[in-house]
Order: sequence, then C-alpha cells, then structure tokens
Amino acid sequence: MTEKQELLLQLFREVDAICKKHNLRYVMAGGTLIGVLRNEGFIPWDDDVDIYMPKSDWDRFVDICKTEMPSNRAIYCSDVDRTYTNGFPRYGSTDSCSIHKHQIIGDDKAGEIIDVLTLDPIPDDDREYEKYRTHMMIYTDLLNISMVVGARWEIPVFQYLYWLFRYKFLGKDRTLKKLEKIMFSYKEEECNRYAMRWGGCPFLFDKDMMFPVKYMNFEGDKVMVPHRTSDYLIWHYGDEWSYIPPHGDRESHESVYVPDVSYQEIRDEYMPRIDKGRIRRQMSFRKFYCLMNAKKEHKLDMKRNRIKAEVTAKDLEARILRSEKSLETLLKEKRYDILNRIFEDYYRVQLSPEFIGREDYKGIRPFYYPTLIRTEDTVFQAAMLTLIYTERVAKAYRMYEVRKKLDHLTSEMKQTMEDIRLFRKAAGHYEFHEMKEAEEIVDDLLNKYPDAPGFLKFKCRFVAAYAKKTGKFSEAENFFLHCMKIFPEDGYFIKYKGDILWERGLTDEAVGCYVQAREKTANGIVQLELDKFFGEKKEQTIKKCRELLERHRNAEAFSMMGLWSRLMPEDEEIDAAFYMAKVACAQKRTELEALMDELYKKTGISNKIVKREASGEKFYREALTFGWRRFGYPKALAECRTRLLCTEEESELEYLAEELRSLLVHKQWKGEAYKLLGDVRRKQGQTVQAFENYFKALEYVQQPYIKRELSRIFLEDMYEGSRRIRFFAKKADVSEFMNVWLDKYKGQKELQALLKQLI
Repeated sequence: MTEKQELLLQLFREVDAICKKHNLRYVMAGGTLIGVLRNEGFIPWDDDVDIYMPKSDWDRFVDICKTEMPSNRAIYCSDVDRTYTNGFPRYGSTDSCSIHKHQIIGDDKAGEIIDVLTLDPIPDDDREYEKYRTHMMIYTDLLNISMVVGARWEIPVFQYLYWLFRYKFLGKDRTLKKLEKIMFSYKEEECNRYAMRWGGCPFLFDKDMMFPVKYMNFEGDKVMVPHRTSDYLIWHYGDEWSYIPPHGDRESHESVYVPDVSYQEIRDEYMPRIDKGRIRRQMSFRKFYCLMNAKKEHKLDMKRNRIKAEVTAKDLEARILRSEKSLETLLKEKRYDILNRIFEDYYRVQLSPEFIGREDYKGIRPFYYPTLIRTEDTVFQAAMLTLIYTERVAKAYRMYEVRKKLDHLTSEMKQTMEDIRLFRKAAGHYEFHEMKEAEEIVDDLLNKYPDAPGFLKFKCRFVAAYAKKTGKFSEAENFFLHCMKIFPEDGYFIKYKGDILWERGLTDEAVGCYVQAREKTANGIVQLELDKFFGEKKEQTIKKCRELLERHRNAEAFSMMGLWSRLMPEDEEIDAAFYMAKVACAQKRTELEALMDELYKKTGISNKIVKREASGEKFYREALTFGWRRFGYPKALAECRTRLLCTEEESELEYLAEELRSLLVHKQWKGEAYKLLGDVRRKQGQTVQAFENYFKALEYVQQPYIKRELSRIFLEDMYEGSRRIRFFAKKADVSEFMNVWLDKYKGQKELQALLKQLI
C-alpha cells in the first residue's frame, strides 16, 4: 500500500465509523468497488476512494461531523462552504495536499479527500429528470471554473446567462440556494430512482441496485457494497471489469499530491503569481462560447458519425462477400475466430465511445444519443452472437438496446437479449448464495449457447464446488477437459482444473496448473482466489526456504522460490525470500553485487542512501543481510550494515555506533566493525572521525571484498577532492579547502603509503 493509500484508508475508516455508528447508508463505488471484489482492498495503482451516499444520509452526516469530526478534517461541500469549487461533496484532511485542476484558483480546502458522490432522489417522470439535470449542470458550471459541463446536454445558453447574471448581481449564496431548492425538492420515499451526481453528469440508478447494502472485505474491514454489485459493475464497466488492465492502461487521477505538507503551504507559493480575475473572465467567456456552439458541435458530431457508419457498413459488406464461407456456415461451424476477424473493424467503430457512449462525463451524450451502423438483421445477429462467444456479453446487450431504440429487434434478437438478462439474474442469485437457481439458469443458457466462454466459466464454479463436496471428480475432470479443448490457453479453466487435481492429492500437477493459470489470465477474481489459496501456505514456504539455506541446500531453495515467485508474482515476502535464494546461489562477485543493487532499489535505497521508506523494505532487509554475510561480514555485523543502510534517524545511528564499538572486543571482527563505524560517522557528516575508523579498519580487515570497499572509499575521496581543487583553484585561493580535505590523511608520507597500499 502506498503512502497516499494509507492516508486515504484512514479517512475512509473515519467515514465508515460515523456511518455505522449512526446507521447511515453508503456503498463503495467505481474503481474502489472493483478493488473490493478483485483485491479485497485498493487496486495497487489506485489513488482515490469513491463512495455513493443518499442525499438524506449525507445531510445527516454533515450535521454529525460538526461534533464528531477530528480537528484536522473538513467537509467539502458547496452547500456548507461556498468557496468549494465542485458539484459533489468530499470528506478530507486539512493537513495534507492534493490540489485538483478546478481548485487551482479557488479558496476551498484542497487536502487529501474521499469522494462522496451523493444519490439524489428522482421521480419516474423523465421530464422531471431533465429539469433536474439542466439545473444540476448549470449549478456545476457556476461552481467549477475549469469545466464546461452544460455543453454536454445543450443547456440553453440564455438559461445559463440568466443564472450567471443572478450569480453576479444577486450574489453567489442566493443563487446557489435557489438552484438547490429546485434540485433537491424530491422526497426519497416517493422516488424509485437515484441520480448519482458527478461531474455535472447525473447518472440514473434504480434504488434496488444500491440498497439494502451488502458487506464485503476492504483492507481488513467489512464495508458496504451495492445490493446488486455485479449488475452495477457490468452496467458501468462491462464484462471486462474483473480483468486487470495492462500496465500502460492503468490510470490514476490528476492532482498535485505533495506528501508531508498542507495544501495551504503550496498555495502560498503559487497563488501570488496567478491573476485570478483574468482566468475567471477567460473561463466565463469559454463557457459562454461552448454553450452557444454546443448544438452546432453535436450536429457535426452526428453527421461525422453517420458518414463513418456508412463507410463501415460498406466495408463490412465487402468483408462478408470476400469470406470463403457464409455467416450462417461459420455460425454452424462455431468459427468465432473467423467471425471476429470479419467484424473487427465494425466492432472498433460501433462499440466506440463516440458511437454508443458510456455513462461517464466524456461519453454521456452519445450514451443517450447513440449512432447505429445499419446492417441486415442476420448480419447484426451474427455480430452479437460473436460478441457473446468472445466474452463481450455486456457489449452485446448494449447494442441490442441501441438497435431497439434506433431500428427494430427481431424475435431472435429479443430472445437473445432476454437470455443476457437471465445471465445477469444468475449472477445476482450467485451473489446471494442462491446456487440452485443460478445453476439452473446457467444450464439453460448452455443448452442454447454451447461453448460460450462466459457461461462455461460460470458453470465451472458449480462443477468444482460439487466435486469438492462429494469427492466425485470424474465428471468435473471431463468438464474441464472439454473446456480446455475449446480454450486451451485460458487460465480461468486451467485454474479450476488445478483445484480438482489438488483435491485429489496431485499437488505437483496442481501447482503446474496454477502457474499456467496465473500467467494465462488477467481475470482479477481468479488472481485473488490464487492469492488467498497460496497466502495461507506462504509463511510455511518461506520458513522452509530459510531451513534449506541454513543446510546449504541452495539450489533446492532457489528452485522452490522460483516456482513460488511465479505463483505469487506480486507478493513482496515471496520475492524477498527468492532474493535470499538468488544471493545464496550467486557464483561470481559481480553477480552478487548486481543482486545487491537490485535490493537497494527494492528497499528504496539510492546510491546507498535511503531516499524513502519503500513498502517492501521490511521484507528485503533479510535478503540484504544475507548478501553481506556472503561478502564476508559476520552475521551480527551484516545485520548492523543493513540497519545502517535503512535508517536516517540520528538517534538510531548513534545507538548503532555504540553497538559497533561493543563488538570491537571480537578481535577477528575488528576490521569489519571499524569499517561500519566509519560508515556511521560518514552518514552523520563527521568526515574526520569516519576516516579515522577507515584507517583502523585497514589495519585489521582480511576479507577481499571489504578491502575493495575501503579502497574505493579512499580513492573516490581523493578523486573528488582533487577535482574540486582544480575547479576552484582557477577562481580563488583553495588552501583552506586543501587543509580541511587533506588533514584526515595526516601527512604526505602517510598519503603516499596509503596509495601504495591501495593500488
């Protein structure tokens, strides 16, 4: 967990504690909810926490915080603090810094925050929703100077100007209160929907999607999650929500985050240099210009999409004509690999955010005003079946919705759409542990769509659970062999095959399957299951590694930890134990030095100096110590050297110096002890005392590596000192610097003797 995530977790726990104490509702949302299901904690690269909270509960939360909130916390909310520059509330710290773009010229608090996206009750009448949406976007535009949200829905420019003039001449507070009275006039008990207020783009949810809440694990705590969690995630992210994106696609949020300082310190630096009035005038003009041209821009977007749709439709016709077999034949032969290639460009265009949108702040308009590429019924249905058979069921459902709105659905299409609804219903049953109902639906779907990977993967869970419960493995083995025959490279099926082998006691074969599963699937749920499974056995494995190394069975330890590093590739304890085995097996000094350099990076050490405390430092210290022992340091001194590298505290350094002096009683350790004592003094800035200890170390040290270290220290000091003298001698008298530099070498004879000894 990063330093920022630790602060966010503390803030979230405070919110959670208040909500549970006072029976307030919230649910984890967005990427944070994915982390709950996929990691039981933060997504490793995530840098925020999102929760949804009903407006009525938020109002109570604000009142409670007046008396129960810690002194270094604040409520960020426009109806509490009129300097706040965003449309949705936050809970945050006042002694940290996380300044977002819209806060650059504002005066609101800008510490680390938890986003509390309020759920405003909305009647079933869509006209009421459109009225709410219009006023919410104007409200957000008045608050947030960095965005133009009204242009997404063609908010009439003169309506915006009306509220802007009220804002200017009647005052900010009166204007915002009037808008709030209009927007928040609906009673929750009379409404079946919520509008989630975010970025001026209110998204609609059915109330029963969110509440009553369920509980799941998040960083060791039980937290509230939506009632229909899988429905929400599929709706918002599609089928791919459970898959871990590749490194290049892992996005975090944009903010100025500075650890260990408050936002006010940063603002005091940059605010005097900013002409706030000029920026406000420019942004007001930009908003007016964008709103005035929004309708024209949207018409141009739609025209461009229609032209692109016609070109794509013609291209698809040509691809189908060039195909050696008809679509009907390919469907019968289940050649979805070929069908996917035929529809490749069609999918790229038709499934793009520009054509069908997404309920986020960039894709909100095309979500409600999509563009459809016109195709024949048989072609469209073939494309949708191909999506289903290539694990894009949510995309197929979205396309049925678009076609229903803009064209028509055949009876076959309606049935397929209903089948997808049943699939989601089965996921809901599974969430509520209604296994019989869920399995019955999945079996019916597999009868209609044999070998569809999404349905087969769902069935895997039931087959594996039945085999474990009854001890009858033959049916499960046959099922997984069938799945792997169709999808030989899919780690999902390989993982469940491994489960059956493990239950049968074939642990070596099972582990082989788990290694393949880990490397052949990005499914976060499978990865989490493997983490849990091997996490229970991790401590015993590391203990065994240490025992093997103590008995000098290094190759065996290396082989074992190499396998475990593939089983748990992101686990730092396993990685640290693997480094111990690597250090033990290193055969050349250069190889060992390279490993030590890698360990410096793992522990946050740069050029042998601690820059920060890395999250994995405590796990890698033992490997570092093991490396120093291989270089010739006795165990006690090897531990001292690791402690020295991993601390900057003056008190700890002085305590370490005292401990090293006590070890000088061991005559055979004097060389190493004096050398480390010199390192301590050098780190403290006591150069003369450091070199006195280095000279003493030279008298006693026997180990070749430590001799080389001492030689390097002396030679580097001589080179750096002479280089500085050459530079400064051109401009000034350097005798004083020379005296300070060379005093530690005593005299010319001693310096010559030292050089002779070193070289």
